[in-house]
Amino acid sequence: MSWGLANLQHAMREPGCPICRLQREAEKRYLDNLLWENVNDPATREQWAAGLGFCARHAWQLQRLEAQRYGDGLGNALLYEDLLQRVILALEALAQEAVGDPPLLHQRLARSFKRSFLPHANASDPLPGLQGRQRCRVCRLGEDTAQAYGEWLIEGLGEADVRASYEASDGLCLPHLRMALGRARVRAPEVFGWLAGDAARRLQRLLGDLREYIRKHDWNYRDETMRPEERQAWIRAVAFFTGEVENDDSVDDRSG
Repeated sequence: MSWGLANLQHAMREPGCPICRLQREAEKRYLDNLLWENVNDPATREQWAAGLGFCARHAWQLQRLEAQRYGDGLGNALLYEDLLQRVILALEALAQEAVGDPPLLHQRLARSFKRSFLPHANASDPLPGLQGRQRCRVCRLGEDTAQAYGEWLIEGLGEADVRASYEASDGLCLPHLRMALGRARVRAPEVFGWLAGDAARRLQRLLGDLREYIRKHDWNYRDETMRPEERQAWIRAVAFFTGEVENDDSVDDRSG
């Protein structure tokens, strides 16, 4: 068994979509390593600058991680010091655009932002230097991780023990279910049919729990005891359609 499949089976024992869990773990490892040893690495700095930092979710995750782990924000401060200098140069050049020659503006930015940040003068960009040319590095890493585990899952679901582990798990969220079904449709038709059927059965149970959650909020049925599965149904519905998130970012209450 590959290490990827072993990791998947381990994640299947935990609550929620196993690929979401593994994706979050990979993203967190990247942020941990960034703070621990790569804040001053030139290649990392250029990747950071190429996206003008991270997306909002991962930028705030990095902030929380450093505050909780180290009790300060030195790593974040160093990264943003570099980024602010680059943006200030862009703004200063834009401020002079009205009295200068626009081609000179792009030449100055090309020199200031280095090759990886602004590889060539782009005359079609009305505000050069104020928009990253790459997506969030952590998002891209997470998506690559999810795709790799999707491949391992399709391979593994052909085996009885992996299928049993999956049946005992919470299953996949819709984004990762779509990804897995897309891969299985051509490469593993039997797995494709089984996975789609399994998902439909899970959602039928979720729909029943959700309807009971709604019904028991009616005043006429207020004395009926709500089962944990019913109490969590609305949270499980959100998790299915959107994927899992860190507990810090959600109102998840899976304890019932």
